[in-house]
Amino acid sequence: MKIGTLFTQSILATLMFCSVSQAGWNEFWDRAHLDYARNKCWPSPFVEQDRAAVNNYYAQMTASGIRLQNTLSDHYFDQENGELTRAGLMKIRAILTSTEGRRDIFVMQGFTRQETDARIAAVKAGLTELVGNPDVTPIYVSPDQPTGRAADYIDDVWRRERSSIPAPRLPAFAEQ
Repeated sequence: MKIGTLFTQSILATLMFCSVSQAGWNEFWDRAHLDYARNKCWPSPFVEQDRAAVNNYYAQMTASGIRLQNTLSDHYFDQENGELTRAGLMKIRAILTSTEGRRDIFVMQGFTRQETDARIAAVKAGLTELVGNPDVTPIYVSPDQPTGRAADYIDDVWRRERSSIPAPRLPAFAEQ
């Protein structure tokens, strides 16, 4: 009887400590099943993250392009008083008639804070003249200089080029 009692007690002790000896066995199998299912349907779960990573760069490039396109640089403002030129007013009009979501106006930062504030005030006056409401679209300050030249300069170059073209002449007729 002593052996039977000892055997029973040892079985009970083993069963009692059995839950401690598993040490994450259920978590291991749960993870194994999850990894199997993930490997079986690869690459479908990861396509959205890849697309988002690529689209993030495209969205950033698009925003930079819109900012440069909608920036009013130095040649849209009069150098003496800081008011908008006719070309600046036409540029604001083009920005306002562009597609939805791309109507933000960017003003190139001046050399001084007063010059930048005068430019913003001139843009607000131009918006008031065009639409009647200076708060129709947000105005931001941009430190970037967009590539391009003043329209007056381009017009002068074009007119000089056109005036320097020689008159067309036919070659002399040679009889044979």
